[in-house]
Amino acid sequence: MVKVLRIGTVVRALMMGIVSASAVVVTGSVVLGCADEQAAGTHVKRLTDPVKRTASVERLIQMYNDKMTLDRQDRNGENVKPLFDAILDPLSELAEKGDLDQKTQGKLLAMLADTRDARVVKALVKALDSYKMDDKRPDDFDTNMNDVVRNIGEMKTLEAGEAIFKLFSAMHYSWPKAQNKTFGRTLQDTMIVLNDPRWEDGLIKLLDAPIKTLNNKEGKAIADQMYWQTVSALILGNIKSQKAVPALIKVVLSPFKGPVGVTAISALIKLGKPSIDAGVALLTGANPALAKYAEDEFLRALEDKFATENKGEKVDDKKKADAKKAYLENAVIIVSNVGRAECIAPMLAHLEKADETSDSIIARELYKLPKDEKVTAAFKKVWDDTKIDATVSGANAKQMLTEAAPNFADQKLATAIAQAAEEMKPGEGDDVVDLQDAALVMLMKIGGPAQLDLLEKLALKQREGKPIGDAYKKELPVVRAMIKECGDKPENWLKKLGGPDAQKETGFVGIKAAYMAAALGGESVRGNLVDLRLTAANAAVAFTLESLIDRLAPKGDQVNVEKLQGYLDRALSSRDEERIRSVANLKTVVGRLRARAQ
Repeated sequence: MVKVLRIGTVVRALMMGIVSASAVVVTGSVVLGCADEQAAGTHVKRLTDPVKRTASVERLIQMYNDKMTLDRQDRNGENVKPLFDAILDPLSELAEKGDLDQKTQGKLLAMLADTRDARVVKALVKALDSYKMDDKRPDDFDTNMNDVVRNIGEMKTLEAGEAIFKLFSAMHYSWPKAQNKTFGRTLQDTMIVLNDPRWEDGLIKLLDAPIKTLNNKEGKAIADQMYWQTVSALILGNIKSQKAVPALIKVVLSPFKGPVGVTAISALIKLGKPSIDAGVALLTGANPALAKYAEDEFLRALEDKFATENKGEKVDDKKKADAKKAYLENAVIIVSNVGRAECIAPMLAHLEKADETSDSIIARELYKLPKDEKVTAAFKKVWDDTKIDATVSGANAKQMLTEAAPNFADQKLATAIAQAAEEMKPGEGDDVVDLQDAALVMLMKIGGPAQLDLLEKLALKQREGKPIGDAYKKELPVVRAMIKECGDKPENWLKKLGGPDAQKETGFVGIKAAYMAAALGGESVRGNLVDLRLTAANAAVAFTLESLIDRLAPKGDQVNVEKLQGYLDRALSSRDEERIRSVANLKTVVGRLRARAQ
C-alpha cells in the first residue's frame, strides 16, 4: 500500500512536473508570439507590409509627438534622441519612395521636417522638388508642405536651394493655396535664410519682367509680379549682387513697380559703391539707356492711366517734356538714399547746373546724406532761390522744402527759414500764407526758447482774417509748456521723450521732444534715441526717431546698428503683418548705417 502510494505520489509529481513544464512552454510561446506595441522597432518592421504600413507610420508619428512632449520639445532629449536613431532612416527612405497615400505622406513629411535632423534632408528636398500646388486637392497636404518649407529654413538647408527657388518661381501669390497659412510669407522667410547665390540670374530675370498694366482687372497678375519682384529685390540685396544693379534701378524708375521700389532702394543701399556709381551716372546723364527707359515707362504709365481712368486724355507736349526728366527724381532718390559720404559731391555738383525744379527735387532729399555743413548750406541756398510759386509734381516747392527742413535737426537753419518766411508780405504771392503756415509747423517741431518769439509772430499771421495759429489751438499750448519746462537742455527733452505722454494720440509730444533732443544734443544723444526707438509704440514717433538716428550717424554706428538689427529681425520673423509693416523705414535706415560704416 505504501509502495502504491509512493508510486502514485511519484506519478503525480511527475505528471505535475510535465504539466508545469508544458505550461511554461505554452506561456513562453505566447510571449514570444506577441510583438511589443510600445516599441518603435515593431512599427518600423511593419513599414515593409503594405497592409500595415499606414497604421505604422501614424503610430511612429504619435510616438515622436509623445517623446517630444516628454522631453519638453528638446530634439536632443533623452527620450527623443534614441527614437530618432530607430526611426528616421527607415521613415526617410519610405518618404523618398512615395509609397504612401497623399494624406499620410503629407503628415510624414511634416513630421520629418519638424525633427530638423540631417538624415531627413534628402527626402524633404525630393518632396519639395516634385511639389506642385493644386487647388483641387484638400488643404492638408499643402499645409504640411508649408511646415516642410518653414523647417527647411529653420535648418538652413542649402541643399534645398534649387527646389525652393523652383517652388518660388512657379507659385502664384494670388493662388488661394499660396495664402493658406501665409505660405507665400513662409517661402519668402525661408529664402531670406538660405540666401543662395545660385539664384542670382533667376532672380534678376524675375525682377526684369515688365508689368503691363495697373488695371484692377489684372489684380491677380499684378499681385503675382509684386510678390516675385519684391522677394527678388530683397534677396539680391542680401547676396550683394552687383550684377543686379541695373535691374534694381529699373524698378525704381518704373511707375508700374512703385510698391517694389522701397525694397529695391534698400537693396541698392546694401550694395554701396556700385549703386552710387550707377546712380551718379544716371543723375549726370551718363547712362542714356536708363534715362530712356525712365522716359518710356513714364509715358507708358500715363497711357495706361488714360486708358482706364481718364479716357480720351492724350499725352501732350508738356507731359512729354516731363517724361524726359522722369529719370532725375529717381536718380536723386537712389543716390541720396544710399547716403554715404561719396554721394555728397555729385549731388551738390548737380545742383550747380540744374534748373529750379530739379534743384528742389535734389534739395528735398539732401537731409538723407551724412551731416555736413556744405550740405546744409546747399539746402538753404536752394530754399532762398526757389520762387514762392514754384511747383514740383503739383506741390509748392518752397513749402515742400520747408517741410523737409526739420529733418536736418539744425535750429540755425530752421530759424533762418522761419525768419525769411515771417518777413514775407501777402502781396508777394498767393502762397505766402501757406508758406508761413509750413514755417510755423517747422518751429513747432524744432523751435526752442530762442525761437519762441518768432514762433508767436508766425502764429499771428492772417489767413482770411484769422490767425493761422488758430488751426493749432491744441498743439501750441503744449509747445509753449514744453519749451518752458525743458529749455535748451537735451537731457530734459530726452526725459520728456521717454515719458508717458510722448506716445499718446498723434505722438506730437514725442515728435517735438525727439527733434529738440537731436538739435540740441547732436551725435551725443544718438544712443539714447536708439534705445527709445526700441520701445516706441507710436508709429509717428518711431518714424521720427529713425530719421533722426540716421541724421546723427554720418559715419554709421556699428554698436547701435546691431541693437536696431536685432529689433528688426524680431519684427520680421514675427509673422505679424502689421508689425512687419511698422519696420519698413527702419530697414532702410539700418541698411544705410551699415553702408556708411563699411
